[in-house]
Amino acid sequence: MAIGEERDAHDLLQRIARSPRFAGSAAEADARRFCRARLEAAGLTCSESEFEYSQWPARWGPPAAAAAQVVTILIAARTARNGEPLTALAVVVSLLVVFAIVSRNARKRWPLSFPFMRAKAINLVASRGRPTLWLVAHIDSKSQTVPMLYRIGSVVLLNLLTVIAIGALLAQVAGVSAVRPYWLLISLLVGITAVPSMLCLIRNDSPGAVDNASGVAAVLLAVRQLPPEKPVGVLLTSAEELGLAGARAWVARSDASGKVLNCDTVDDVGKWLCMHTGARPNLSSRVATTARELGFNLRARRLIPGILADSVAFSDAGFEAVTISRGSLATLARIHTRRDNSTALASSGVREAAVLLAALTMELG
Repeated sequence: MAIGEERDAHDLLQRIARSPRFAGSAAEADARRFCRARLEAAGLTCSESEFEYSQWPARWGPPAAAAAQVVTILIAARTARNGEPLTALAVVVSLLVVFAIVSRNARKRWPLSFPFMRAKAINLVASRGRPTLWLVAHIDSKSQTVPMLYRIGSVVLLNLLTVIAIGALLAQVAGVSAVRPYWLLISLLVGITAVPSMLCLIRNDSPGAVDNASGVAAVLLAVRQLPPEKPVGVLLTSAEELGLAGARAWVARSDASGKVLNCDTVDDVGKWLCMHTGARPNLSSRVATTARELGFNLRARRLIPGILADSVAFSDAGFEAVTISRGSLATLARIHTRRDNSTALASSGVREAAVLLAALTMELG
């Protein structure tokens, strides 16, 4: 890649990530105006789509869900220690089923419909021709009291301990009395494991360089690499960090269809991933094949537990959608912290992501 393009990638990253960009903020609006100018210069027609949503599910949903899971296991542990493992098993299974149903509904519907903590934000929509492929990246950023890595670890371990608790109940119901003394240990571990999730509160002091100025910059560069007559759609969403509200609002209003390549979190190091939810879409295999032809060592897999991305909202709406990302454990450790700034990135990952997105647009669009 030419030196000018290297400098442009770095300049884009620096410009977008020069300050925190909470959904609906003046800083986010400034970054959106900059991106709009770049897209219009590339020949795309741009419009802004305002939407209203609730911040409550994103701010308080995860801590509440973790607390509910802890209470469920503690109730089961106490009941099992009192010699009633069958009752405990019935209670824990019933509560977990209820929580799963409520959680699924909350993720899909509450960001737009929940009546409390209402707010407004704006998506940037750009297109050329009649696009059958949409390049998506969220422009907003946030910080948290707990880094992403620790929150994901908390979610994964809490789910693992829940499975262990259910296994212990089944063993006790089957007459394995040796399980009974371990309930105090299980209760203690569940309580400790849930702390990062329960104390994970949203703030606005991260510049969001890797999450997700990198994805936005990659999309802008990819569009510039396309022939001027190539149809393409671009969606820069807001409030992704608040329950995927922007993506859900767009699919609820739009009659667009086709495939979605969501670019979210592109570090200079780590593994390339193409992530999906639900059944693996054909798009995932196409991305992996194109990446391999370009020399990318990319792995297709399900979305990492504890992580939400805009592709989830598109998949829920019936689009073929995947999220392209690159990173490592160190990347997760600095996401949603002040350390997620442009000084930590040389933008090589952004340039490579742009090449991959442009190639996929030429092939699939």
